[in-house]
Amino acid sequence: MYKVLIADDERMVRLNLRTLIERDSEGFTVVGEAKDGEQALQLSLALRPDLLITDIRMPGLDGLELIRSLSDRGPGREYLVVSGYGDFEYAQSALRCGVADYLLKPIDPDYFVTVMRKVGERLNRKSGSGTAPKDWMWPWKGYAERAAKAIWQANEEELRSELERIRALLVPERDRTPPELAERFAYYTVVLNGELRERNQSALPLADVALPESATDNAELFEAIRAALTGLVEQIRASRNWWTYNRMIKSVTAFVERHYARADLSLKDAADHLDLSPNYFGMTFKRETGVSFNQFLTQYRMEKAKALLAHPFVKVYEVGEAVGFEDYAYFSKTFKKHTGFSPSEYRKCTAAEAGEPVRNRTSFR
Repeated sequence: MYKVLIADDERMVRLNLRTLIERDSEGFTVVGEAKDGEQALQLSLALRPDLLITDIRMPGLDGLELIRSLSDRGPGREYLVVSGYGDFEYAQSALRCGVADYLLKPIDPDYFVTVMRKVGERLNRKSGSGTAPKDWMWPWKGYAERAAKAIWQANEEELRSELERIRALLVPERDRTPPELAERFAYYTVVLNGELRERNQSALPLADVALPESATDNAELFEAIRAALTGLVEQIRASRNWWTYNRMIKSVTAFVERHYARADLSLKDAADHLDLSPNYFGMTFKRETGVSFNQFLTQYRMEKAKALLAHPFVKVYEVGEAVGFEDYAYFSKTFKKHTGFSPSEYRKCTAAEAGEPVRNRTSFR
């Protein structure tokens, strides 16, 4: 089995390529995926894939720069370039870098399988056989992804569970960390850093996690990893103190604007939208705005309801449904609590102020 690394900043492209390789391309297995050029470089050095499939246009290090950088480190690897850009200049540059082929998006499945067969023949001529992926890679990828999610959500409970997993892997009685375990932690940090970079769309100032070269035993290594991961949580919290209102609140407002009519809209939905734990989101939102998320949602719905009631052709009972209340009686009670008027009274008052007759003829739907 020859090892393949896929590098593309579009998740669906990575998924499609993985499917074509694992379902239709004999003799290949995907050992890793990268979302940008820097992560692809680090994964390539850690995993030593036989084939790198890369997009040309990626954040940071682009595909051609990535290929040149890896080629400078030694021959033997094959490259395929996938791109949405049909400019022949890109194809020429890629081919000059020793790329096996240049594929345009959307990828033709039959042609892709044919190209993979030719790449397999080239690899066979070079070495006669490929290197099988290591069994530990996928579990460790999962460990890193779960840790990254816990860090980004500032979920200390989940992070503690992940740190306990690491503690169990590092046997304290050993004086030195075995080379194979050091290799796994190197892979772990590459995946972890890549996951955090993908989540960090707001560009918080986060440092990459790196293994300490000076650690002399497993206990020291664990302490360094624990300090690095918990330190990231503190960085995220501290950074969000200035970032939260301008970014998070605007994002929540836009989210509520799109979904306020859903009767089942909840704090958890908003937290999931922001990729935060519900507890952390709820506390942060109230601290920054002075009201709970549910209070904010209700106030938003009441303002929408008042705007709808100003339109004489909207039936009063439909206004509640339109702003997310399935029970009209509960809507009417909530509306009166916030405005001092029932929905019908509010309509009469606003119509009288505008000098318009109260009409109620046409359905809102």
